[in-house]
Amino acid sequence: MRENKHHIKISRVIIGIILAIAAFIWVVPFLWTLLTSFKPNDEIYTNVLQVFPRNWYFGHYTGIFSRLNAFFNYFTNSVIVSFWSVLFNVLFAATLGYSFSKFKYPGRDLFLGFVLLIITLPYVIYLIPIYIMNSRLDLIDTRIGLILPYIATNLPMSVFIMRGQFNGVPNEMMEAARIDGTNQWQTFSKVMLPIVKPGIATVIIMTFISVWGEFTYARTLSITKKAQTLAVGITFLRDEATAWQYGTLTATITLSLIPVMIIFLSMQKYFVRGIMAGAVKG
Repeated sequence: MRENKHHIKISRVIIGIILAIAAFIWVVPFLWTLLTSFKPNDEIYTNVLQVFPRNWYFGHYTGIFSRLNAFFNYFTNSVIVSFWSVLFNVLFAATLGYSFSKFKYPGRDLFLGFVLLIITLPYVIYLIPIYIMNSRLDLIDTRIGLILPYIATNLPMSVFIMRGQFNGVPNEMMEAARIDGTNQWQTFSKVMLPIVKPGIATVIIMTFISVWGEFTYARTLSITKKAQTLAVGITFLRDEATAWQYGTLTATITLSLIPVMIIFLSMQKYFVRGIMAGAVKG
């Protein structure tokens, strides 16, 4: 028994070391970007490796508004597009996941199989058809012309996760609610949804990260600053045939990461439970 406990302790130490190394590898680029945004140019372009700034400099953050004069416009577009994409994606994913999990009707399995098939396909292959549809509907260079494709491309995985969450809820709870006098909508909104909060949080985080940093669709479907998001706007920090202004670039990237961190940190306690339940029970 003692030998087994000894082996278990050693294995835990090894796993802890591996996880610490992996976490370090993931965190280093972010820390490097953050610290670089506070370095003056002479420290950024020096040949000497320097992790922490010797003189903390905030000029790159104020310089964002001169180098990227439409920063607020790009940021606002990102917030609006991300908000509505996440909202409708969660709404559709929850209702479809509930339907696939708790109801039987003709064509359900075929439709579910089609949704799962879409997950395996890269979303880039839809770009040309979506561009043609947006062009015919006069949605090019509009926010809704980005919101609709983002909902469509993120919905299959979100449905899969929510279906797994509802599969973990016993049917007896739904039947008990109906006996207590609730109608179908009340059962869904007041009984089932509060139970699957981890799944909802997972869908919110995954969709927000996917939409907030998406570049291909945003660059193709938005031509002017009218609807372009921050992911596209950052590329304008580099003028043609000139070098990147790394100080301003890292400051802009740091500011763009703040909403992602807020969303993730506020919902992280649900995230792991939600993704695991969606994978195992789905």
